[in-house]
Amino acid sequence: MEAVTGYYPAPEQVDAWCDALLERTRQVRVQGECLAYDPLTEPFGNCPNTLVNRYVRFTASDGRRAFYGYWQPALKTPAPLLINLPGYGGFMSLHPQLCDQNFHILHVSPLGYVTPSGADWSLALPDRNWPVLPNTALGAPGGYEDWLSDVLLAVRWALERPDVLPDRLSFFGTSQGGGGSLLLASLLGPERVRCVCADLPFLTDFPHTGLNGEAYGLLRPVRGQVEPEAFWRRLGLVDTVSHAHRLSMPVMLSSGGADDTCPAATVERLFSRLPGTKQYTYLEHQTHTHSRSSMVLFSAWLHLYA
Repeated sequence: MEAVTGYYPAPEQVDAWCDALLERTRQVRVQGECLAYDPLTEPFGNCPNTLVNRYVRFTASDGRRAFYGYWQPALKTPAPLLINLPGYGGFMSLHPQLCDQNFHILHVSPLGYVTPSGADWSLALPDRNWPVLPNTALGAPGGYEDWLSDVLLAVRWALERPDVLPDRLSFFGTSQGGGGSLLLASLLGPERVRCVCADLPFLTDFPHTGLNGEAYGLLRPVRGQVEPEAFWRRLGLVDTVSHAHRLSMPVMLSSGGADDTCPAATVERLFSRLPGTKQYTYLEHQTHTHSRSSMVLFSAWLHLYA
């Protein structure tokens, strides 16, 4: 394990990578178009906010693939902004519990994987998994640098809305959504991000996973195609543990004792390295899924700090 972690980037290299990604994204203009399409056609039983929620189509000046978000406006404005990120399976989320507590929520689905009419399976691998993680290890386009850049563009669009409080930005998500939230918080820093909630976070402590399980195991087919130094350095740049020194805003983490996808030990290693206000909740019987417990933890942390 020491040989593997020796390939990981030093903190100053992570800082330089973040600066470079931010600068590249700043050079790109983004346009967000709110769409009239509403797939929830049966009003009975739906969240009262359903008729005001809107899909957003994002297009960028550099010719990257269009991607989508789902905008859930707060009841009263101006209001704080929450960015919700998807798990690896690909979906668009509704979070009426938080929206009704007067947060704007923008769910972002990067890389065009999910559209208003559902997942675009033409972009998936033959096994119906998405290629963003293997592409990261391979150094190919469509890896997590592009994924994160899409989210940064969507955040810029949302922060420019007149009904958003621009100094009240926070991130939350489960699995990849949790890991991605931590990486976005690292990129933007405590000056821009109020807090982050990472439930069962993926993209955490790659070396100690053994590349086992449904999520980290996606790297096994490509491991032999890349020199070890390049393979682990690329993963190290998107490992939340590598970004711990940058995560001084309040951070909430959770893990599940029955979670074989993102093991609790990986989350605990990240927690031990976080420098600021932090909370870690271990749920003994929790499997790898978004849950009611997730929503309670999100709500409490966001009310404290968002």
